[in-house]
Amino acid sequence: MKKLFMGALLLGSLSAHASIITVNQTSCTLGPACAAADAALQSFVDADLPSVGIGKYATGIANANGFTYAGMGSDYSDDFSLFMVRGAFGGSVSGDLDNPGGADGFGFGAATTVGVNLDLLPVDKIGPIDLSKMDLFVSFMSYSVDQDSGNSSFTGDTSHFGIMARYQLVDTKDILPGYMLEWGGVQLHTGFQRSSFDLNMSTRFDNQTVDIGPETGTFGNAGATFAIESSSTTIPIEVSTFLRAAYVFTFYAGAGFDIVSGSSDVGLVSSGTFTSTNYSADINAGETGSGDADATNFRAFGGFQFNIPLVRLYAHVNKGLGSDLIGAHFGAKFTW
Repeated sequence: MKKLFMGALLLGSLSAHASIITVNQTSCTLGPACAAADAALQSFVDADLPSVGIGKYATGIANANGFTYAGMGSDYSDDFSLFMVRGAFGGSVSGDLDNPGGADGFGFGAATTVGVNLDLLPVDKIGPIDLSKMDLFVSFMSYSVDQDSGNSSFTGDTSHFGIMARYQLVDTKDILPGYMLEWGGVQLHTGFQRSSFDLNMSTRFDNQTVDIGPETGTFGNAGATFAIESSSTTIPIEVSTFLRAAYVFTFYAGAGFDIVSGSSDVGLVSSGTFTSTNYSADINAGETGSGDADATNFRAFGGFQFNIPLVRLYAHVNKGLGSDLIGAHFGAKFTW
C-alpha cells in the first residue's frame, strides 16, 4: 500500500504528512484483535512517509523553483567580443541534504541562453556606461510532456524566460602572460527571470496483496493523484569574478541577492480499500496546501569550467545563505 501513496509522490520523495492518511474500518470479525488490525494497517500505510506537511512543502517548492534558475541566465566565466550561446539544465532542493526524506521542496529546469556584447551598437557610451563592457543575455525554455506508462500517467508543462545584463566593473588582468593565469576582474549582474511549472501524476495500484500481521489481504480500487502548480519571478543582483589557469580551466565565484515573488499550490488525493477474510477498511488521503516564496534570498555561488576550442563545459553550484536552499546546473556553451 505504500506504493499506492508514495508512487504518486514523484519517485517517493515528494512530501505528504502521515496524518493525512486515514484508515476507516468497515467490517471486522476478529474480536479484540480488530484494534490491532487497525493499528497494523495504519502503520503500514504510514511507513516511510516524509514528515513534512504539505503546506510547508508548497512553500519549499515556491522557494526552490526560482532558485533553480539562479545563474542560468547570465555568464560568470568568460569575456566575449561578439556573442555566446549556451544550453543548461539543473535542479534545486529546499531542505537538509542529510535527510532527503525530510526535504521540503524541489525545483528543476533548463534554459537556452543567448548573449551579445553591446559594442555591436553604433554608439560607444550611454551616459557613463561603456557599452563595450556590457553584455545582454536572453534565456528561454518551454517544454510539455504527456506520458502514460502502465497504470500511471504523467503530464507537465514548464517554462522560463529571463533578461539579464552584465557589466565589467573592474577590467580583466593577465597575471601571467600567454593566458597562463588571468583574473577576470569584477562583474555586476542584474535582470529579470520568470519561471513556472505545472505537474500532475496519477497512478493506479489495484489487486496488491500485503500482510499486515493479523490478516493478509488485498488492496482494491486504489488510486492516487498528485498535482503541483508553481511560479516565480526573481530580480537577482550579483557580483562575480573568475580565474582562468593555463587557458583550459576556469574557476569562478560570487554572491547574489534575490528579490523574489513566487507561490505554489500542492494537492494530494488518494483512495483505496483493504479486504481480507475477516477484516476490511477504507483508506483515504486528501490534502491541499499553498505557500509563498521568501521575499528575499542571499546566496553564494561558484563554478568550474573546462575550456576547449569553441566549446566550454561547466558546472555551477548555488547555496542559500541563511536558508536550506541548494542547487546546481550543468551546461555547454559556444563563445566568439
